[in-house]
Amino acid sequence: MSDLHSFARDTERSIDPPSFEVMIAARRRARRRRAAANVAAAVAAVLALALAVAGLSQLHPKQIPAQPAPQVTSVAVPDWTADQIVGQPDAFVVKQLESRTHPGTTLTVWNRCPHPDPHHGCLGREAIVVVDGSGHRLVTLAGVTDSSQQPPAGGVGLLREVGDGLWYWAHRNPGPYLLSATMSQPMQLTVLDRPTTHTFGAPSIECADQVGLCTLNQDAGKLERLALPEVPDTRWATPTARGCGLWGLAGVGANPRLVIQQRDGSFASAALPDAPYSATMAEGGPNCEVAYYQSVTENKDQLVVSLDHGKTWQIRQPPLPQVAGYYEHQPRDRFLIPPHWTELPPMTHPLPPPGALHPL
Repeated sequence: MSDLHSFARDTERSIDPPSFEVMIAARRRARRRRAAANVAAAVAAVLALALAVAGLSQLHPKQIPAQPAPQVTSVAVPDWTADQIVGQPDAFVVKQLESRTHPGTTLTVWNRCPHPDPHHGCLGREAIVVVDGSGHRLVTLAGVTDSSQQPPAGGVGLLREVGDGLWYWAHRNPGPYLLSATMSQPMQLTVLDRPTTHTFGAPSIECADQVGLCTLNQDAGKLERLALPEVPDTRWATPTARGCGLWGLAGVGANPRLVIQQRDGSFASAALPDAPYSATMAEGGPNCEVAYYQSVTENKDQLVVSLDHGKTWQIRQPPLPQVAGYYEHQPRDRFLIPPHWTELPPMTHPLPPPGALHPL
């Protein structure tokens, strides 16, 4: 990722990005279609073999020795344990994350495939191992994965550190988990999928199915879905710190707008300058900022920030040569607001800020 311009130009201007819900639904449908095609092909092969054997038996009355049943290995994943994945000669590391608070603690995801594909397809199984510098080690199974262009319905999960050396794994069956090196086994979380309305300031995190937002109660071991306004094509900023409220960027292509939670718990929206100006969410503000990057011209962008939930705005000139430092690839692709954004110079000839807030 060289700079914000190339990323925004190559992605957001060329293709109207679908919402998380649309992408996940499309991937699930594609996975089901491919699984059905594989099963159909296997059934057809078995039927063809049965018909051939039946034909031979009619031509030659003598008994034909029984043959072993054909093995459908293209859609089968071995029932490996986690220890049979981690560190095996034919396994490989998918990702490795280091604790931000405990440098000696790392989390590593391993993947092992029974039949690796030369085109980088791998219908296999993942395992997660967490270790620290004191000899503690936790190993647990992760999901069934496929590194080809069409991932499985369950996805590969999403890892986020939620405490000192404590990770949350957003996945279903198995999962969701809390993981740390000192645990003897992962903490299984209870999922409450019925959306619940919380007061302003509820902490948020990705839900186990990675659709929408949830709140995580570590002490009770519960993951509860948050009630969000039904605004189509909204990508929510995640996670938001305690006390910050919730906000998201809505609209695909035309008519972009912000959806921002207010202090009383309600939600309001504010319209952004319309296309052809692309907008990209800017997350991770240290002071609960609502912020986004917006293209002004082909070679110029602006950073728009609000500290009062969308009532007033500040427009700054982002440091484009160093913008790669404000891009986060793990646990998911995100643009971050510069930590010292208040020191950035005001934007000359900026685009207008978002319009007035309107209750939803």
